[in-house]
Amino acid sequence: MLSRTLVTTFITLILISCSSEDNSETQAVKSNDKYKAGVHYEIIDNPTSVRDSSKVEVIEVFWFGCNHCYALEPYLARWKKDMPQGVNFSKSPATWNEVLKTHARIYYTAKALGIEQQFIPAAFNTIQNEGRRLTGNTELEYFFKGFDVEREKYNSVSKSFGVTNAVDQADKRMKQWGITGVPVIIVNGKYRVGASRAIGTDGLFDVVNFLIEKEKKYSTVN
Repeated sequence: MLSRTLVTTFITLILISCSSEDNSETQAVKSNDKYKAGVHYEIIDNPTSVRDSSKVEVIEVFWFGCNHCYALEPYLARWKKDMPQGVNFSKSPATWNEVLKTHARIYYTAKALGIEQQFIPAAFNTIQNEGRRLTGNTELEYFFKGFDVEREKYNSVSKSFGVTNAVDQADKRMKQWGITGVPVIIVNGKYRVGASRAIGTDGLFDVVNFLIEKEKKYSTVN
């Protein structure tokens, strides 16, 4: 479960996100732009720096236990195939409570082991369709064995400084961005985009692309 409320009603698949608390409507900022702050996206109060200023950074904050994140995966896959040039995409797991931190740890463990691409759909399927929680150590040792990762290797990597630090950094980012629901897309550490009644799921990546172009206009990104 999420730390406070898990919204499970689908409106055009994922119009309402998995969230840690109720989201309130924000007032739109008047603009001639196609998409407006407060309606289609939100401006982050405390923007964060990006790792590579030569590219626009796009980050999805997600949780394996969120059915809306699972539903977003095919939309995300299609967007990535035609992703605008000059974009650096990555995922960042939500960390509201110990269950989510465990799932964040296994995500970064898989990433450190070089099995991220196979691991993500497998973890989603196991939790969403098979109803397994993937939180117990023995269960996780067995799960990683399916990727030819022996128990000793799994335990060593999952408890390593690198993985622990990655989880801590994900937690820090989530708090800085004011994340209260997933899935949400962060564009260049400045903008927060989530599926809503204003844009639906189909329009989410149109807004992301709009913000990418917006950032390219006012930065050194080519």
